[in-house]
Amino acid sequence: MSDTQTMQRRNLPFKLSAPENDRLAVHVIYALYAANLVFQIPIILAVVIAYLKRGDVEGTYLETHVRWQIRTFWLWLLMTVIGGLTWWVLGLGFLLVGFAYLWLIYRVVKGWLKLSGEEPIQGAGDFF
Repeated sequence: MSDTQTMQRRNLPFKLSAPENDRLAVHVIYALYAANLVFQIPIILAVVIAYLKRGDVEGTYLETHVRWQIRTFWLWLLMTVIGGLTWWVLGLGFLLVGFAYLWLIYRVVKGWLKLSGEEPIQGAGDFF
C-alpha cells in the first residue's frame, strides 16, 4: 500500500473498528425488518446479515439483539405461513397474519429502543 493510501485511510471522518461496524449492522437489520412492513424482500436480507454477524457479536450485548432478530424472523415466518395457509378458514388466517405484522412491529420497536440505549434484550428467546 502506498503512503498516500495510508494517509487517506487515517483521515477518514469515521471509525472503522469492529464494535462500531457491529452496532451499525444491528441497526441495519432492524431497519430492514421495519422496511418489511412495506416490501417483503428486506426481511430475508436482514436475517442473512443477522446470521453472518452472530459470531462477530458473541459475548457482547449485541449478541442478545442478533438472537432476538433471528428468533423474530423465524416466528414471524411461521405465523405468516400458517396464516396464509388458513386464510380462507373462518378468517383465522387473516387474523394470524395481522397479528404477525403487529408482533413484528412490537419486536422491531422494542429491540431498536434497547439498541439505541446500548442495552441488551433481557429474555431474547421469549415471545414478547
